Parts: sequence; structure tokens; C-alpha cells
Amino acid sequence: MKAFQPRFCTALLLLSGCLLLTGCFEKLEQFLPKPPEKKVEVQEVPLSEEEKRVQETLEKHDVFTPVEPDVPKAVEFELNKSSIVSVLLYHDFAPDRSRNEMTISLPAFRAQLQALKDAEIPVIPMADLLAWKRGEKNIPDHAVVITIDDGWLGVYEYAFPILKEFGYPFTLYLYKNYVGIGGRSLTHEQIKEMQAAGMDVGNHSTSHQGLAMGKRGRTQEQYEEWLHKEIIESKEFLEQNFGIVCKTFSYPFGNKNEEVVKYTMDAGYDAAFTVNPQKITWDTPNGELPRFTQLGDADGNFRLATSFRGMGTDIGDSKFIKTDAVNEQGEKLVDLNPAPDSTIAERRPLIQAQLSHVGPVLPESIVLRLSGFGIVPATYDPNTQTVSYRVPQRIRLESCTATLSFRRNTEDKEEVISWNFSIDRAASYLPKQEFDKSASNTIAPASAKH
Repeated sequence: MKAFQPRFCTALLLLSGCLLLTGCFEKLEQFLPKPPEKKVEVQEVPLSEEEKRVQETLEKHDVFTPVEPDVPKAVEFELNKSSIVSVLLYHDFAPDRSRNEMTISLPAFRAQLQALKDAEIPVIPMADLLAWKRGEKNIPDHAVVITIDDGWLGVYEYAFPILKEFGYPFTLYLYKNYVGIGGRSLTHEQIKEMQAAGMDVGNHSTSHQGLAMGKRGRTQEQYEEWLHKEIIESKEFLEQNFGIVCKTFSYPFGNKNEEVVKYTMDAGYDAAFTVNPQKITWDTPNGELPRFTQLGDADGNFRLATSFRGMGTDIGDSKFIKTDAVNEQGEKLVDLNPAPDSTIAERRPLIQAQLSHVGPVLPESIVLRLSGFGIVPATYDPNTQTVSYRVPQRIRLESCTATLSFRRNTEDKEEVISWNFSIDRAASYLPKQEFDKSASNTIAPASAKH
């Protein structure tokens, strides 16, 4: 037993030493260089043709580049300059029958609006007409704009309900001195009610006097001050009272001259309207846009206004001649008396149209219309090619419109020319010397048989 103990202790010491040396070797092994690893040879499997095609596709640099979607290009706006617009002009309205040439009865007015609807002629707002003239918007090939002058109570009582019924927009031209003054004038509340329903408001001056005739008896400085009140102060009045930007003006009686037109357009209006019965084209000057005046219950001007080329009517196929049109030789096509846009003193004037530069016309095709008289019995002198008519009674209107239609021998369509002139009624009461002096401002009549 005693001999065994030393052996056991010796074995135990040897075992402890081995363990100690093993730990030291493990720590030392961390600092010794590691033997190189053996490479395992991997045999690559050849790619199939399909795998090669996919790999080639993936190796392209633009495969994962985001592709922007195709955005359709905006269609470039193109203005239709071939549209034609007729502007209708009304004044007052009566429930059953026309009282005078400035009043249309309710049945006649309704019939006209129904005719527009049945013929599918678009009635557009003034804003669309102005946008088209500015080149910003297209309008139908043929269209009508409805305007009403002065501001009579009949507009609210009779016209407004029917216009709402048909859904037709319209523009009301007011003059400052006839707004909310009682009697048969419109009140501010009635005007605002119609505005809320879509009515547009335009300016018709301050005092409703002929603007060209207002120069008489005034110096140039006084005249310009007066024009400022009539054209600018009245505009400011409407804008302040009805919360609008007044963009259009209508000349009282259509009475104007170059100075008035320039002053009006310089005052900031987009357009100004006359009473010349012609259609509006894109190149019609904005300061002299024409309108067709409704005279009582007669529908002559309405039919003329609403007859458009290609709509199947005789007048619609007519050619409208401008008053300043010339032939190939530069000669004025039609000489007119009284001159277009002139002011005359004679209240029983001689109406004439000299057609020699037009060429041969068919006498039976000649028709002359005069506002307040309708179709009149004009005479035609084939030697001078002059159409003539002496007004048999004194003209009561301050503005008068003449419309002449005829057909040339070589044409199968009628041609129409319309012009407007003003009557200085006060000149009739001047002494003869002053009257003759005033009357001498008219064009000398051409010779003709009457």
C-alpha cells in the first residue's frame, strides 16, 4: 500500500503536466503560421442555350434601368378663325304687342328664341366671343350673342324669365343716368338678381347721347372731358355698384367717329358695339363690332342675323359685302348715300347705292330695307346702276339702318350690304342758313330716277 502511493502521485503529476503543455500548445498555435488550405476543384456544368440567352440579357447594363411611361403629347391649340357670329340687339319688351320700334312683344320674342333652338344655332356668352377674338378659345362655326340696351323694366319682367327658360346667356348695357331712378328703370336689386343668374353687364355711357355729335359746341378740351364722363366715369360707376370688370361698351345710337372709337378702346374695353347690321368675323375690328337691331315685331333683321352660309336658307347663302370693299382695280365696290356712320341733318334723306363697280345686276333681285319702314319701293336706274329711295316722311329715329340685297348677272347667290347713319334731329329746328350748312355735310346724291 505504501509502495502504491508514490506511483499514483507520480502518475497524477505527469497527467497534470500533459494537460498544462496541451494548453500551452493550443495558445502557441494561434501565433504559428497556418498551413495552406487545399483547393477543392469544382467541375462547372456547361450552360444550355436558354441559360446563355438569359445570362447575356442580365449582363446588359440597361436591363434594370427604370423605363418612364409614355406621356401623350398635348395637342397644340389651333384657333378656328372661320367662325361667324351674329349679335342680336334688343331694347324693351311688352307683354302682348309692340308699342314702338324699340319694343318687341313677348310672343314675338319667345318665337325668336324658339327658332334659335329649333335651328340648333348656339347662343354663346359675351365672354366666349371676347376669348375667341383674343385667340384664346374656339367657338362654334356659327353662333349668336344676345344683347339688350338701356335697362328698361321690361327686361326683368318679360325677357329675363324667357331667357332663363331657354338657358340663353345675355349681356345688358346700362347707362348711368338710367339706373335705379324709378319709373320704368331697373333697380339695383333687379340687376344683381339677373347677374346672379349669369347675365353680363356692359356700359352704355352716362347720358345716352350720341358720342360723335357731342363735339358740337365744345372745345377740344371740353369734348375730351365730356367723353371721360360718358365713357370712363360711367364704367367706374358700374364696376363699383355691381362688382364687375366692365369689358364692353355699346355706342348710344351707334353714333361714333374715329376719335370716339380710339378713346373707348384706350379706356380699357375689350370691345365696343355699333348698330350696323353685319356679322362678326375674326378680323372685324374690336372697336366697331356690329349688331342686328330688333325693330318692333318685324323679323327681317332677325332672319338676316340668323341665316348662316350652308344652313339651307337663301339669305344664308348670301355674300355679305363690307361697306369699304373694293374691286380688283381698287375702286370702291358700292358708293352709299348717306355715307356709312355719318351724321346727317336731313330727316327725309335720299337713300342711294351706286353699283356700277359691281357689274351688271338683275333688277328684279334688288331689295332695299330701311329701319322703321321695312322693305321700301326703291327705284333702279340701269344706266347709272343706281338704287334710290326718297324717305317720304321725317325719320323719328336718331339712328337708321339701310340694308340692300342684289344678285349679279353672273352669280347664283345674293349679295348683301348694310350700313348705318345718324340723324341730327336738332338741325331741323335751326334757321335755314344753319340748316343748309349742316346739311351740306352729307354726300351729294348720285343721279337716279325716282
